[in-house]
Amino acid sequence: MEIIQNEKRLNRLMLQYDLPGRFRYYEEYKPYFHLVRFAKHEIIYQKQGQRQYLLFFITGKIKVCCDMSNGKSLLVCFYTSFQLLGDLEFYEIDTSTTTITAVEPCLCIALRITSIRRRLLEDNLFLQFLSRSLADKLTRVSRNNSINLLYPLESRLASYIYQVSENNYFCENLTQLSELLGTSYRHLLRVMKEFVAQGILEKSSKGYIIKDSWRLMELAEDLYLT
Repeated sequence: MEIIQNEKRLNRLMLQYDLPGRFRYYEEYKPYFHLVRFAKHEIIYQKQGQRQYLLFFITGKIKVCCDMSNGKSLLVCFYTSFQLLGDLEFYEIDTSTTTITAVEPCLCIALRITSIRRRLLEDNLFLQFLSRSLADKLTRVSRNNSINLLYPLESRLASYIYQVSENNYFCENLTQLSELLGTSYRHLLRVMKEFVAQGILEKSSKGYIIKDSWRLMELAEDLYLT
């Protein structure tokens, strides 16, 4: 995490996303806000990670995965729009099974809470915002669990490829990807070969080139995207 020393930009973004309107005691908290950047593939939250900050995700794309007790991970969703990160950690709820990773460079506003946590717990306006965020996450988790159960692998795989590809190029470890999508490596490889046969993908030496992005988008149906 890199802290960006640009107070003018920080203030502009806080007004743009109405952060002052989300806190009753905003002026007290103002010195604790920072503009931060996460690099591509950087882990934002992992298991029992830092609980020093609440993060307001502004731009970029992040991936949320659930880490299972058998060592495997399952894809939960992608974020591409304004979100609050760290709400469960704020309530000291165990989130040791969740990993959040930057798919591409991300910009966030970080609120350092170590010195003001008790005051935040007295801030009814902030707690209302926090409750709405948690309710949204509960709805999202329920929806994405349904996706993992009811949608075919073709749609889930197309959605994943569409979200993480860069410049129409997709290169990921397929063994790990099969775990993320809750399927076998053999089944995943079979679907990848079908995408190649249909002209959606083209195999290259190190990955896959997307040849028909429109068809890929049709199959993806915006699954996992929030």
